[in-house]
Amino acid sequence: MANVAYTDQEAANALISIIGDSRWEAVALARGYLAILNGLTDDDAARVIYNSSNHTLKNSKRFVERAKDWGFIALLAEREKLGSAETPITKLFPATITEQRFLDLLDDLSANRHGLYYTDERETSHSLVDFTIRDGDMKLPINIKNAGTRFEQARKLVILDPEDCIPIPAYKAHAALNSVPDLLYAVSVDYLLLGLLDHLVPSLLDSNERIVWDLLNRNAGSLVTDAEDRFIFSMVKKYWPEIKKAVAHNPFHVISARKAIAVLHNMPQRTPGIGLRAWGTGANAEVNVHISIKDDTTPWPTVFDRIVDRGISDIIAAVNRKQMKEVYDPEI
Repeated sequence: MANVAYTDQEAANALISIIGDSRWEAVALARGYLAILNGLTDDDAARVIYNSSNHTLKNSKRFVERAKDWGFIALLAEREKLGSAETPITKLFPATITEQRFLDLLDDLSANRHGLYYTDERETSHSLVDFTIRDGDMKLPINIKNAGTRFEQARKLVILDPEDCIPIPAYKAHAALNSVPDLLYAVSVDYLLLGLLDHLVPSLLDSNERIVWDLLNRNAGSLVTDAEDRFIFSMVKKYWPEIKKAVAHNPFHVISARKAIAVLHNMPQRTPGIGLRAWGTGANAEVNVHISIKDDTTPWPTVFDRIVDRGISDIIAAVNRKQMKEVYDPEI
């Protein structure tokens, strides 16, 4: 996105207008700065910041004093690293758009199975679950993932074709087995989405929204993730008709957390850092289980049809299927 030129007052007004309900400290500081411009006393302006943030009253007063000399933007905490590869807000747009695409599929599912409905857990539940499909007393939790970066060394490191390889974070799959053992991952592979959004999203935003986009990309500070989530959710919802027309509707591939862990146990070579040394291989950021799309996943239309015909109990039973086998049980 090209550089956006704006004043301190425009920046503060944009934050209040677009994400005024956010708990990000920059929003509270914007309120204090605008209070100064509106003629409030220093003490009253500091109290505005104090009442809408986790800043102490002493720090709030210090901001007011400095803001009169330095302005608003110069006092915001800067991100340590900039650029689309480093900035969370850029990465979160593809994730939220992929979730919105899956919401459309859940609407279709609800329309085709009497009594079935879903709940959106993204703002009310833990990060392991995005949506929960419900049918009577039964529930099927789902986590939506966008695989947006091709693992170019997949053939060398995990013995998979790069086009047939999707990552599942090992620690999250393990955590799911303890708290939501029936969890399904629904993964969409789209290596072009991020590049498309770099051009599409800025063209949709109005002037205040472009300012907030720029501020979020440049600045951090306490509870910035709250601002990122609120901004992205609201922009995707507002501009969904335009976004929906522009993005590819790549298929979703489904695998349970339980099956992902089974792959880790049975084929440790699929997990750099466990099955082979990860450092220096280009796979040293997060410990992922690498899944074969064609061998390990089930197409969403297949899961859809099974739920319509037999309910979510059929999928839960499939996730928890067991078989007898001999395993090593070393005494020493």
